[in-house]
Amino acid sequence: MSIQVSPVTPILAAEVSGVDLSSALDDATFNAINDALVKHSVIVFHDQDLSPEALIDFSRRFGPLMEHVLKEALLEGYPEIYRLSNVKKDGKPQGRSNAGQYWHSDLTYEPNPSMGSVLYGIEVPDVGGDTLFASTAHAFETLSAPMQDMLQGLSAEHLFAHAFRGGANPAARKGDPLAERPEVQHPVVRTHPESGRQCLFINDGFTVKINEVTPVESIALMAFLNAHMTKPEVVYRHKWRPGDVVVWDNRALVHRGVGDYSGEQHRHMHRTTIEDTATAHH
Repeated sequence: MSIQVSPVTPILAAEVSGVDLSSALDDATFNAINDALVKHSVIVFHDQDLSPEALIDFSRRFGPLMEHVLKEALLEGYPEIYRLSNVKKDGKPQGRSNAGQYWHSDLTYEPNPSMGSVLYGIEVPDVGGDTLFASTAHAFETLSAPMQDMLQGLSAEHLFAHAFRGGANPAARKGDPLAERPEVQHPVVRTHPESGRQCLFINDGFTVKINEVTPVESIALMAFLNAHMTKPEVVYRHKWRPGDVVVWDNRALVHRGVGDYSGEQHRHMHRTTIEDTATAHH
C-alpha cells in the first residue's frame, strides 16, 4: 500500500491518502502512518468505513487502549470506544454531546495521560461542529530562551473538575466520576519520546496552577501560555466529513470542540484513546 502525506498547514496537520483503515495494515504502511503522526501531530483520513472492531484494531497499533471513566458513554460491547454523540436512542443520549469545548489535551488529569486519540466521524453536521488543534511543540519553540529556561524547572497541577469551574457545564454535578477525581502533577515542559521536541504541557481545561510560583504569577503565566499556544495563525481547524478518521498526538498539541451546531444537526462519533507508555512522568 503506498500512502501519500500532504501537509495542511506549515505548523501541524496532514492528510493521508491511499490507505483503507478497515484492512489489516502491513508494518511498513503503519510505520509510515505513525511517522506522519509524529511529524504533523494530527493526521486526517477521508472516506473511511470502520466497524467498531476495525476502529479498535487500527487504534491498537499505536499502543494499548484506555477505557474512559464515563461508563454510560461507552459503546455497548466495546468498552474501548467512547461515544461523542447528540443522537438519542429511545429518548436517551447515546454519548457525551458537549464534550471538550475548551482547549485541552486528553486525560492530563490522569497520572498517565494518553498518547493520542482516534476520532471517527459517522454522522456530522452539514456546517459547524469543527475541531480545533494547536501545537504545543511549536508554542514552546517560539518562546524566548529565558522563558524556555524558566519553564523547564516548573510543574503544574491538573484536575478534571477544573474544566467545570463556575458550574457552567452541567457535568459539574456531584457524583460525576470525573469531577471527583483527585488532582495530579505534571511537568510544564515534556520531551516528546519519538520526535525529541520539547512541548508545553499545560492547558486551559484541566491545568489549575503552576506550583512553584505565586498564585498571581501562575494566573498571569498560564493566561500568557494558553493564549500563545492557541493564536489563530497557529491553529488547524478540521471541518468534518462523514467517514473522516482523525488521529492526534496528545503529547504535542491541545484541541477543542466547537459547539456551534443545533441539536437538529446530528453529530455522532466514535473515539478511542491510546495509552502513553513512553513519555517520562514525574
